[in-house]
Amino acid sequence: MHWNKDVGLASAHERSREDLIMPQRNSQTRYDSLYHYAFALSRLIPWLADADGKVVQIGPGWAELIGQPPEQLVGNGWVKLVHPDDLTRLVQSRRESLAAGTPYQCEYRIKTADGGYRWCRSSSAARRDETGAIVSWYGTTEDIHDRKEAELALQGHARVLEMVAAGQPTGEILAALCRLAEAQLPGAKCSILLHDPEAGRLRHGAAPSLPAAYNAAIDGLSIGPAVGSCGTAIHTRNSVIVTDIASDPLWTNWCNLALSHGLSACWSKPIFSRSGEVLGSFGFYYGEPRTPTCDEMERMDAVLHLAALALERQRSDAALRESEEHHRHSVELNPQISWTADPQGNLLDVSSRWHDRTGMKVEDALGSGWSRVMHPEDIAFIRDRWSHSVATGEALDVDYRLRMSDGSYRWFRGRAAARHGRDGIIRWYGTLEDIHDRKLTEETLRWAAHNDDLTGLANRRLFRERLQKALHEASGPGTSGSPHATGLLVMDLDHLKQINDRFGHDAGDDLLKEFAQRLRSVVRSVDTIARLGGDEFAVILPAIAGECDVVAMADAILSRMHEPLKRDGKLLDCRTSIGGAISVGFGMSPEELQKQADLALYRSKTSGRGSFKMFVPTMREESQRTASALEVAARAIASDWIVPFYQPKVVLATGALGGFEALLRWHHPRGGIQSPEKIAPAFDDTELGTAIGERMRSCILKDMRGWLDAGLPFGRIAVNASGAEFRRDNYAERVLDDLRRMDVPARCLEVEVTESVFLGSGAEFVERALRTLSAEGVTIALDDFGTGYASLSHLKRFPVDAIKIDRTFVSGLESDAGDAAIVRALLSLGRNLGIEVVAEGVENAFQATFLQRMSCDLVQGYHFGRPMQAEDVTPFVTSWAGM
Repeated sequence: MHWNKDVGLASAHERSREDLIMPQRNSQTRYDSLYHYAFALSRLIPWLADADGKVVQIGPGWAELIGQPPEQLVGNGWVKLVHPDDLTRLVQSRRESLAAGTPYQCEYRIKTADGGYRWCRSSSAARRDETGAIVSWYGTTEDIHDRKEAELALQGHARVLEMVAAGQPTGEILAALCRLAEAQLPGAKCSILLHDPEAGRLRHGAAPSLPAAYNAAIDGLSIGPAVGSCGTAIHTRNSVIVTDIASDPLWTNWCNLALSHGLSACWSKPIFSRSGEVLGSFGFYYGEPRTPTCDEMERMDAVLHLAALALERQRSDAALRESEEHHRHSVELNPQISWTADPQGNLLDVSSRWHDRTGMKVEDALGSGWSRVMHPEDIAFIRDRWSHSVATGEALDVDYRLRMSDGSYRWFRGRAAARHGRDGIIRWYGTLEDIHDRKLTEETLRWAAHNDDLTGLANRRLFRERLQKALHEASGPGTSGSPHATGLLVMDLDHLKQINDRFGHDAGDDLLKEFAQRLRSVVRSVDTIARLGGDEFAVILPAIAGECDVVAMADAILSRMHEPLKRDGKLLDCRTSIGGAISVGFGMSPEELQKQADLALYRSKTSGRGSFKMFVPTMREESQRTASALEVAARAIASDWIVPFYQPKVVLATGALGGFEALLRWHHPRGGIQSPEKIAPAFDDTELGTAIGERMRSCILKDMRGWLDAGLPFGRIAVNASGAEFRRDNYAERVLDDLRRMDVPARCLEVEVTESVFLGSGAEFVERALRTLSAEGVTIALDDFGTGYASLSHLKRFPVDAIKIDRTFVSGLESDAGDAAIVRALLSLGRNLGIEVVAEGVENAFQATFLQRMSCDLVQGYHFGRPMQAEDVTPFVTSWAGM
């Protein structure tokens, strides 16, 4: 290739000047030779690109630089070899140069034949024709790898020095040193261990590229003559090169640890202070057995002195901090103002800081003048204490307030001690220490320890103290000779969770503060209002006449909370449920009284929110029964006693079998099959109710899968869902997942709910769950319709496919005209709304005939079949269908 023929880098003026200087030697051959040797000696690699920047010719030096044949670099082939981190920058520079026609220069890394990268610098300029259009690009590429690495090393050293100078944490500096060493020693993983001379152990300093488990394992190792590479290097104060950890005796006890983390070689150098003290060791790990080269040894030395500098700086900083801390404790934390007084307590001298703080001249403070800047409320107390000390010689230590130069008062601690001689006190020496901030902090902490920070009410701790005090005082006789009574109200905000979920916690906080303020406006000044946590509040009513006072206060609170809180155009419900209890005379503990009030609150919430209940002894019995039922239910779940029984449902119009309702039973190992009433409280417990529901679904879907496989026409199976199952907002998803897992069609399942689930805890999730199930083909039935909180709006709002007439109405068809009228009305309602109607509890032919005459869709009851175990379903269905 003849690089001289199209060279456009030297201007025509420059070539003419050369012709003038050497007119006899500017032949074509000598001109070519000049450029050839110029490039050869400068180690520049020339190349030529077309107007679009694609390489068309390239000098032979590329093969020597990267070990790739030149033809692979033609066009844009060379771009594929550029380091990914440099490619975007290089391409952008070339794109801008091509667009503007201006020269460019860029440094980047290019991949060599051995898979590594070398730094190079490329320069390029355009050659234009007579019209100024670019016809080609001339460029050179230069190998700058050694210079670039040296430059990067210097930059790394500078960054570490800057970190040391800036006083950054030692751990960060040591980690930066490790990364710097790893950049200079490709393939190495570096570690800095610190020397703990007192314990004679290695301490972890930094090792950002080593596994954390390995670092933890070697942290705290004893230093000795055969403790790996680093421990030995510190012990011997010499470099230790271990080329193969697997066979080196220094690593006998740690060989498996290192090899398990892929570490096969370790070179270590001790780090010395300027005084010759060993500060630690710098270790270099490799993934394969190998010996360091001379160049690598030099590179290790280059970072070693930086490590020594960083560790010495760290020790110096630590010593300085220790000195400063000593000074702070010895001087700065001492009392700020010193003074002396004569044996009679008259002030003789005081530090000039007295005037700086109080504005009172030193001479005006002498004698007893200092008392003129004391807070009026403290004067009598301080004079009395000071007189006592002067008379007895006892030391003085008191807190009081002094007026400052700006007129404000600050708390000070005054201390004094007497110097005694043969004849008694010679002089008093004292100090004043500003403790104002500490005093305020103590008061703040004292308040915070006993008060709720959101509402300012008493917290649980102060509530217990006040309740204990009220009960203690009630133990004594009153003014009339009879014991006082102590009342207690506990209450919950009825809808705080819904408000938090709907409007945010700020709205909930506003509601809590408003609730607290309204309570303050209702109770007496002697009463204590407390926030026990969350939405739970309490009011202690000391020294009351009797239960009537508790009832009157509860009614006043309910009335005050009836009006909603208006916030940002929205109405927030302030209503509350309240439980009350009363203690008269002796024997009642705070815990027992609170437990009674809690039981009453529970009854209040279960009987309808926004109401008040007073404790009666039957509540305790009911609570005990509930606790026993929950215990039995938990055991039934854990022991796998829960089983479904199936009661058939019949289509009255045809006599065909329409399906079954799965009824919960549990099998006690000694008592046999038990009804669900004994564990009924568990259905309202979130954990137990959900667990029971999941156990029932698991059994039912397993049975359904078996019947489907057997080709049994069992119809639709209805399963009851308790309110507890909806509280986690994933009931529908759990049911659908179970159906998919058992490969049971959704149309085979019916979910029965009572209207109470629309009103209880978790009611906000019910609508979404039912709509999700209905959309997938699961039938929704409304159980016990008309017996609870029935509302026709439920039929409109929720996707109800069937309503079930409760057995209490069906049982009275023969004898109660009212029941018969209700049944007729419900059947008519179902027909008009297109909702299937199922009558429960059909036990005789009269009831069946009546319902058939009224066109009831489905019936179930003992007249058609009792609940049966799963194994009895197959023969029942076979017999019913005449199969």
